[in-house]
Amino acid sequence: FLSNHDIHSKTAAEVLDIKIGNVTVEQRRWAKAINFGLMYGMSAFGLTRQLGISRQDAQQYLDSYFDKYQGVNAYMESIRGEAKAKGYVETVMGRRVHVPEINSGNGLRRQAAERAAINGPLQGSAADIIKKAMIDVYHWIEDTGSSNEIKMIMQVHDELVFEVKKSKTKEYRDQIVSLMENTFNLSVPLIVEAESGNN
Repeated sequence: FLSNHDIHSKTAAEVLDIKIGNVTVEQRRWAKAINFGLMYGMSAFGLTRQLGISRQDAQQYLDSYFDKYQGVNAYMESIRGEAKAKGYVETVMGRRVHVPEINSGNGLRRQAAERAAINGPLQGSAADIIKKAMIDVYHWIEDTGSSNEIKMIMQVHDELVFEVKKSKTKEYRDQIVSLMENTFNLSVPLIVEAESGNN
């Protein structure tokens, strides 16, 4: 992240022990499926279904991944332990995500709660950050008296959509990107891309 590498290509290269320039589109897709799938507690079976590969290949890829990135497994274990002890996990902004079934005697319910516990800080933090970005952008619009030239009309996951006076598009786009990239301080940069169009 700090070197502005494509994280999925980098993951594929490291897990498969190949040069980043030799990573194929399919290998990058596999890495992306794992990088995002781990947030949901995806198993080898889930990876098999998503990528259309054998269960043995999926398990081998997961094993290589966890061998290469031992900190990921340690993080997941620490989150499970925290959730079991407290009954909740927290986002980067301190919002609690409760997981009441984390100590359930029912294995399926407990496993679902463990997946929710791992996912909570990740997606919950992403939700916190986009909400804070919305507030920061809203205050900037109000403080500059620009509400007749720009309107925030929609939020979709990690995206904000605006209607903007055409002559102000570049100026406002640059300002919004800056606000969003600086809305919360992480150890890695928040990268914001912006596009404009007629609709």
